[in-house]
Amino acid sequence: MISGSFRFLINTESLNGVESVGNLTRHRTAPVVLRTSVGYLVRYVPAISGEALAHAYQAALVEVAKKYNLPVGLYSSRYDFIKFSTEEVVKEEGVTPPKSQDDARRFEVDVMLKDIVADVGGFMYAEAVPVRRTSRIKFGYMIPALTGDEIPAQLESQFHVRSSQKGQMIYNVEVSSALYVMSFSLDEDLISVPSNEGKEVEGEKKLREQRTSRVKASIEALYYVLTGNFGGKRSRFLPSMKLMSGIVTVTDFPFIPEPGHTDDYISTTIKRLEKAKKIFNGKGEALVIDNEGLKHEGGRKVETVEELIEELLKKVS
Repeated sequence: MISGSFRFLINTESLNGVESVGNLTRHRTAPVVLRTSVGYLVRYVPAISGEALAHAYQAALVEVAKKYNLPVGLYSSRYDFIKFSTEEVVKEEGVTPPKSQDDARRFEVDVMLKDIVADVGGFMYAEAVPVRRTSRIKFGYMIPALTGDEIPAQLESQFHVRSSQKGQMIYNVEVSSALYVMSFSLDEDLISVPSNEGKEVEGEKKLREQRTSRVKASIEALYYVLTGNFGGKRSRFLPSMKLMSGIVTVTDFPFIPEPGHTDDYISTTIKRLEKAKKIFNGKGEALVIDNEGLKHEGGRKVETVEELIEELLKKVS
């Protein structure tokens, strides 16, 4: 399992608009509970949804798949990730719908062979015989670091005027600046592996042959997200973004790093990892990016996201 926690300083962004109210385009917000000197309080803060991050990741996976000559479905190639959800779509993609639950494994394998995005990002066929494959990539909401009484985040509406032959139109776009926290997890061991029970079906051998390429593509697609290629409204609100710090763990057991809400999140993750390795008698390694001067011991430091991805690719066999 490859899992990570990161902190990004992002200024003047409108990456995740949620709705328009009159002439105001609102930024997505979410309620959070934080502990302060006067107790636990609820605050509404700017947020970037896990769905926005997952869409960007899957779009990147489409592009990376081309390099490895891996299959991409008709809809996924258009960045329309409805992924084999209806019988009509399945037939357009050239896959035979499942006849019964005993046919679910065959259907899942056929879909995986048709589209790597459905393999890594999962899918849900929601017809008479439903078939589901859980996503191997997981993203949480990006929310500001909850560092104490003050949350390092702010929302502001920016005034704009659009001109045309008929006159001027006033509109406002809500932008945010924050020290954002992001978490992800990639179950690379389960890529190319069917999740539905049953005997081995035709096509599974081909999936195994493609496994190394599929895992490499899945790791390379992370690069796009970790370098800020996600979210909308980028044509005129391209944010000022800097990766401040992060930790990625590679383990042979389930493990999620500490979220980056406190300055000791890297050191806490490394301590937890060492204890977890003893509990599960497993293997695990931590890779650390630190542009904040956070105090921590252990882990292997890498300087950039590029170096991080290189190290992760070396571990693919």
